[in-house]
Amino acid sequence: MEAAYRGHRKVVELLVSEGADVSLVDVVGHNILHHACRGGDVETVKYVLSLHVVDINSRGGSRTPVMWAADGGHRDVVELLMSEGADVSLVDVVGDNILHLACMGGDVEMVKYVLSLNVVDIDARNKWGRTAADVARLGGHQPLVKLLKSPGAQ
Repeated sequence: MEAAYRGHRKVVELLVSEGADVSLVDVVGHNILHHACRGGDVETVKYVLSLHVVDINSRGGSRTPVMWAADGGHRDVVELLMSEGADVSLVDVVGDNILHLACMGGDVEMVKYVLSLNVVDIDARNKWGRTAADVARLGGHQPLVKLLKSPGAQ
């Protein structure tokens, strides 16, 4: 899991060839795909997906792999996961959708990409009543607040 998170694909391949059990989860339920997506190395994510041992929409703790990738600003990983069937319409346990999570990460290009997908309501509220713009504001991401305050957003 640590090698996957750090993007050390060759190390992951070696460990798998030596019998590492890649179906295991950590103490909060994250599997190797969650860790690879958090790290953001697309080649490592491709390799993990090629193993066909984890559900692409699995929830480690509360987030799916694509949620972790969006939070980290890893657009290439988000695109890969979507091409492999990741469901970007899911929400985590507090009701944050992929747009909320992209706003937490603070990457303007990631947020623009998520908006271009037209898969979430820009004004959707999580369980605390916060919109994506609220999340961006709380995180100090003023360029995102401006972007989300354009016509149509609350």
